[in-house]
Amino acid sequence: METESSPKVAKKYMCKKCDYTTSKRYNFSKHLTTAKHRKGYFGNVLETNGNTKVALDNSKICGFCDTYFTSRSGLWKHKIKCSQKYQTQTILNAIQNDSETHKYLMEQNKQLIDKIIEQNEKLMEQNNQLIQITNASNNNNINTANVTNTINNNNNNNNKFNINMFLNETCKDAISMNEFINSLPIGIKELEDTARLGYSQGISKIFIDGLNNIDISKRPVHCGDLKRAILYIKDDDQWVKDNENKDKIINAIRRITTKNIQQIAEWQKANPEYRDPDSKVSDRYMKLVYEVMSGVSKEEQEKNYQKIIRNILKEVVIDKRANH
Repeated sequence: METESSPKVAKKYMCKKCDYTTSKRYNFSKHLTTAKHRKGYFGNVLETNGNTKVALDNSKICGFCDTYFTSRSGLWKHKIKCSQKYQTQTILNAIQNDSETHKYLMEQNKQLIDKIIEQNEKLMEQNNQLIQITNASNNNNINTANVTNTINNNNNNNNKFNINMFLNETCKDAISMNEFINSLPIGIKELEDTARLGYSQGISKIFIDGLNNIDISKRPVHCGDLKRAILYIKDDDQWVKDNENKDKIINAIRRITTKNIQQIAEWQKANPEYRDPDSKVSDRYMKLVYEVMSGVSKEEQEKNYQKIIRNILKEVVIDKRANH
């Protein structure tokens, strides 16, 4: 990297190797990340007043954006902010073009977005397999022994709550989980709420608001035991008990997450200033993209899913005193 300065002229940043000159540090840092520059990178020098040359110390260059600092303390402070921007940069570049958003979500397999899409597809496939098994063997039907074993003998105690009767009679007209997710009105407001509240609270709000808009007997999910986190989910036309891994409810959470992410394109149209990297709108945009993801690692994703499940459980636990 070479820079030129004079008392009255703005400092110039020059890359002699690529024959590139700019007066803005941001543009020069951006140039350093290009394939053209990196392909033949042999280092740069800083030139002052056209005569004094000082070799750049690589230990003082930001590993995220290649910005050079004169002190290590300045570099350390810069990296705190720059690291988060770097994590979202691949997302920002890909979704600049609205028509490429969906393709990007499906193809990237490195960080953030594709982890959601890829895992969602796998769960959808597993869910279809479960449906086939259910139709063939009725193993997961609410009338099977797996469900009835969770209920104490009801024949000798008419006042004992009967989960089987509650689901199949009181909630016989409940909508399926698939219908519920498709009916959720997710738009820019929900996207911005998620950015403001954080991923787990934002998705919980979308899910719970949707539940509160329909009658309890029409809800697609109920909790039979809060302490043991037992969930019953309406899968097509029958009630199914979710397994210990909570695969069905996590699948629903991932689908809602995907619908929320897809609103980014609409947000871009409503906020075109996001393209200016120096604007406050651009800062909001990067925070928004970062917060709507389920997590950058499998561990973080699982932690967020469990938070959402706990929030849902509290809302859908059955009042057995009112339904015995």
